Amino acid sequence: MTRNLRRQLLVLTIVVTAGCGGFGFSGGDGSPTPVTPAPVPTGSATTYPTGVGPTGVTSQSLLGSAHGNRLNGTGYAVTMNRTVRYANGSLRSHLRVHVALDANRTHLANISVRGHAAPVLLGRPPATASFWSDGDTYLRRLVRDNQTVHNEYDPPDSYAGTWRYWVHTAALNGRPAADVTQTVAPFHTRTLQSQQSDGTVYVIRGDRLRENTSSTAWASRENATLVAHVTRAGLVRHYRTEYTRVTDDGDPVTVTRTVRFTAVGNTTVGRPPWYDKARSTAG
Repeated sequence: MTRNLRRQLLVLTIVVTAGCGGFGFSGGDGSPTPVTPAPVPTGSATTYPTGVGPTGVTSQSLLGSAHGNRLNGTGYAVTMNRTVRYANGSLRSHLRVHVALDANRTHLANISVRGHAAPVLLGRPPATASFWSDGDTYLRRLVRDNQTVHNEYDPPDSYAGTWRYWVHTAALNGRPAADVTQTVAPFHTRTLQSQQSDGTVYVIRGDRLRENTSSTAWASRENATLVAHVTRAGLVRHYRTEYTRVTDDGDPVTVTRTVRFTAVGNTTVGRPPWYDKARSTAG
């Protein structure tokens, strides 16, 4: 596990475990819908997303910025799945974070973990938890071993428990722009094109790492691949990386991380069904 991920999980553990005993599990991997892209004609008058050209990504930072700009000030949902499997296909760990964010920044975050080596941020895996806030009230629903706990809690500081925390730290590695930039940067890329019912999507693929990548984490990763779906407006709807590495115990594993943005400009978050029950119980 990388130093950045350890730091994120440590902070998340503080938020999750304050005033509670532990939880239970539900949730799936959320596999992306496959598409059949076609190569982009290099001589066409195609209008590409910012930071993307006919032969691949021309500027990772511009692509990231365009993506971030599409999300600023609007509602959306983001789902991150990180799965680690052994060479025989058995599960080592799985972390899923789903955050629904209203334009007014009311939010609902759902977290789940499973696998014997999964992060213990929700207690002993498998485990799940939900967190809701409108910026003034903070509520959570925790489940483990068929026992459910609802309560209202005070965040440990001014950042943990906020929508920025759930999106920028729990789901992503920084702001949406930074996460896209850092994800794409290590790869040599190429551009493909897919016609979909809601418009043209450019499929960015990478199956070879750059020789001069500045990321020390990627230096120990092999068989790395990238796929990202980008709209003409610059929204990176979905991106997925996969690579192999060796654990500290010497076991080869495959790590898959997917991030998907949905309902951009069309997400509203109301009170959860367990709102009253949580309000009646202090953390």
